[in-house]
Amino acid sequence: MKKLLLTSAMAVTLAIGSYSQAMAERTLRITLQIATNHELGQNVLFFKEQMEKESNGALKLEVYDSAQLYKGNEVPQAVSSGAIDMGMVLIDEYAGTIPSAAVFSVAFMFPDYKTLAKAVDPSSPVRKLIDDEILATGTRVLWYQDYGAVQLLARRGEIRTPADIKGKKVRVLGKPSGDFINALGASPVKVGGSEQFIAYQRGTVDVGMTGTTATKSRKIYEVMDSITITNHAHTEFLIVISELTWKKLSDQEKAWITKAAQAAEMKMRENTEKANIEAEKWLTANTKMKVINLTAEELALWKKAAEPSVQAFIKDSGATGQKLVDELRKLQ
Repeated sequence: MKKLLLTSAMAVTLAIGSYSQAMAERTLRITLQIATNHELGQNVLFFKEQMEKESNGALKLEVYDSAQLYKGNEVPQAVSSGAIDMGMVLIDEYAGTIPSAAVFSVAFMFPDYKTLAKAVDPSSPVRKLIDDEILATGTRVLWYQDYGAVQLLARRGEIRTPADIKGKKVRVLGKPSGDFINALGASPVKVGGSEQFIAYQRGTVDVGMTGTTATKSRKIYEVMDSITITNHAHTEFLIVISELTWKKLSDQEKAWITKAAQAAEMKMRENTEKANIEAEKWLTANTKMKVINLTAEELALWKKAAEPSVQAFIKDSGATGQKLVDELRKLQ
């Protein structure tokens, strides 16, 4: 009887232990507007692997890619409401309600990757200002996904000084880049990323605006004469988590997620810089496109000409915008 009771007690203990372990497991859901084989999607899968490894399987991530659940512009609301735990979003999607979020598109605020890395470091006052504004909407930033610097492309000839694009039609990505082009005396035309090739081929715009990796992958070199390495803006995506979800997590779960997020951010930033430099070299070696690297004196002309667009950003974003610009100029 004693042996039977002992065996029964052990069985109950094991059952309770298994039940507790099952209850301790938590599955989070994330929405992406791109496929998982895309560089950004691969970075999310890296985070998933790191988080599940750190937590020994206690935390799991379900990935819904290719806009199965939400389009990019729907992500901020979906995450803040708790309809989905996590999401990928272009930081500019917040610019409508948080003008300061457009800072990465403001001309020459991030002249090189070194400045960018300092600005988005978790301890940076720049990052804290932006993250706090986004947190007020009910979404918490987990990590930044750097997608590379933005350059200028000429359909005919080459671009070296601001005077070279005066009076021309220029592809822009949004308001900050539009303000930049207006300041140079040119006409901004908003053209989607996937529409660039046709727009350049047909002459809808005279000057392009995109990165070296996109110039390579989208074969833009076939329809444009040259690319000028201005690095005048950066494309940043965010991975955000609902604050409603975050508050339900234990301190241990938060620590696992934070560690995995930091690893994913570092990996993405290192890979992006390398990929952009390699794409620039590839364009030089394998295409007829001329790759133009500006001198320090030429870059100074661009920065001076862009100043009205910086002031437009400050006007739109108020005190926070002024603080961001001040902090960024300390880092340059």
